[in-house]
Amino acid sequence: MNRRRLPGISCALVALALTLGSAASPVRAQLLVPPPLPAPLANQAPVVNAGADQVITLPSIANLTGAAIDDGQPNPPGALTATWSQVSGPGTVSFSNASALNSTATFSASGAYVLRLTVSDGVLAVSDNVAVTVNPAPAQLAAEEKIDPALRDLMQANPQALLPVIVEMQHPTAPFVSAPNVDRALGALDLLRQYGIPVAALSLIDGAAGFANAAGINAMSLAPTVARIHHDATVGPRRSADPPVVAPPDQVSEVYPFVVNANQVWQQGITGGGVTVAVLDSGVAADADLVQPANRILASVNFADQRLASDPRGHGTHIAGIIAGNGTRSGGEVVGIAPQANIVDVRVLGSMGSGRLSSVIRGIEWVIAHRAVYNIRVINLSFGARANLSYRGDPMATAVEIAWRRGLVVVAASGNGGPAGGTVVTPGIDPYAITVGATDDQGTVGRGDDLLAWFSAWGSADSNAKPDLVAPGRRIVSIRVPGSALDTLFPERVVVARNGSTYFRLTGTSMATAVVSGAAALLLARRPDLSPDQVKALLVRTTQPYGQQSGQVLPDPTADGSGLLDASAAMTSALTIPAPTSGSGGLLGGGLLTGTLQTVAPLACANRALRPADGFARALFPVLYGTPLYWKDPTLGGIDWQTLTWDSVLWDSIAWDNFAWDSVLWDSVLWDSVLWDSVLWDSVLWDSVLWDSVAWDSFTLD
Repeated sequence: MNRRRLPGISCALVALALTLGSAASPVRAQLLVPPPLPAPLANQAPVVNAGADQVITLPSIANLTGAAIDDGQPNPPGALTATWSQVSGPGTVSFSNASALNSTATFSASGAYVLRLTVSDGVLAVSDNVAVTVNPAPAQLAAEEKIDPALRDLMQANPQALLPVIVEMQHPTAPFVSAPNVDRALGALDLLRQYGIPVAALSLIDGAAGFANAAGINAMSLAPTVARIHHDATVGPRRSADPPVVAPPDQVSEVYPFVVNANQVWQQGITGGGVTVAVLDSGVAADADLVQPANRILASVNFADQRLASDPRGHGTHIAGIIAGNGTRSGGEVVGIAPQANIVDVRVLGSMGSGRLSSVIRGIEWVIAHRAVYNIRVINLSFGARANLSYRGDPMATAVEIAWRRGLVVVAASGNGGPAGGTVVTPGIDPYAITVGATDDQGTVGRGDDLLAWFSAWGSADSNAKPDLVAPGRRIVSIRVPGSALDTLFPERVVVARNGSTYFRLTGTSMATAVVSGAAALLLARRPDLSPDQVKALLVRTTQPYGQQSGQVLPDPTADGSGLLDASAAMTSALTIPAPTSGSGGLLGGGLLTGTLQTVAPLACANRALRPADGFARALFPVLYGTPLYWKDPTLGGIDWQTLTWDSVLWDSIAWDNFAWDSVLWDSVLWDSVLWDSVLWDSVLWDSVLWDSVAWDSFTLD
């Protein structure tokens, strides 16, 4: 019995020992049991991005910056393989590294391409496409096309002669230095130093003036940084044919202020006080009509030949008298249009009445730099040069447009080349300027007998309707400079006032231009907030009819622009325009725009939808760079202009044509970032300029 029970007791003891061990070591019991294996993860396809669509220009390359993300299955992370390929396009594409996410693509032809980035994790492959628009390479002007045709003719006629030239540079590229215009001007000066004789930097137009022979000009034209090489042509009052009918010896006009109704503006107490007109001419003498009872010649600078007298020619003083003479010497008999306006004498014509384009550009540059100091609001340009180019390629038009955008009203003569059409001179060809033709008022206040002067030029190569208006310009009486060149050449033109004082008569669109400059000064004296576009609109759109009894038939309906100046009607229209309210912005002294100019609904401004000169666009490129791009035609020439950026657009004449220039908020442009006044004025070697290359002694206007 005892033997049968022992085995049972042993089994019980073993079971008890196992139970006690399990209770004392629970962790060891868990380690002994292996955890269940996780289910295998499903392989996910990579996430691929081939990058943003691009627009490039040949010969540029597209920078491909692909991106891919993987889940690490089935291979370890980083085991992805990438491949770039071409899907479509008009040419072939080569890749710097077709197996790298970051690569570059080179294209054999322009057009629209689609590139594909394919990424594989060894099992699954995914692709993403990127579109690349490749614009054709910019059409580089051939070296000979960079040279002014008139200059090329001179080169061929005398290859060894040193010819006066203006070298204009291409616009700079980003990133810009602090003064890109000055750097470009100095670069042009260096080219002239290497291949010719440098004279002066023209930072206003990113160029320089100097002399070079045919070989030097050709060498400079090969430089890719050169945009154009212009003939630094002679400017001055232009001669005309003899008058068809000789006027009576006593026919003179000192009544021109009454013909244009300036006297009605004076009756309102508006005489031009506080407004300064810059007279770019042969100089301005300190005549009593300008310096008594107070000196209104605020400054005088010289960019012409050596000045041995204030006005050795006598032309500039005559112009200043038409603008602002107050009649002190004549007892009020001979009075200018704005008899209390101030004058700044900017001498750009030499003693023989001639100068060069470069001297005028330097004069305009000086005015821009000093406009705020003297409250210069108007520039008078009573001269011109033959227009061999469209205004788009004309360097003087560039200077005029920059001055206009800086708040300066520019008034220019149409020239004395009539009655034939297409004879308007530069800078009168520029569409932004107020271009003035001339009438013959017959020495009477009545307008019915007035005629369009036979010499008044009209029409331009760009089909711009020039002139914009006309004003009296025949036998105009104004200040005389005794002993000057004109006084000596034409003693018969001396006019004696009733009190015995002497004046002088001259004929030409130069005189008519001064009449309009005076009217602009009157407007700005009463409404200093007006912009140049508004001043032009007021003067051009309020003209008066004339010649109803003359029986004259105009050579063309546009030969006299919109008609005869009416200073009183322009002022009346100006006074109907609400002035800007306090804090709404406007024009400060010198034409400096501040804030936002109030929109004046009753007056539609002039110069809308105009295309600027190429030089203006190049000079303003670094100033406008980065501003919004607006296009007139979003698909012009088959280009998707909306996708272009400042860095990808080809800034050639097509872009200038298509860009909506009216979209630019000019009052917000940081003009002072362009250092047009940073050049040392006294460094100009003007004595080396051949001023007297044209014999103005043959001046035949009566």
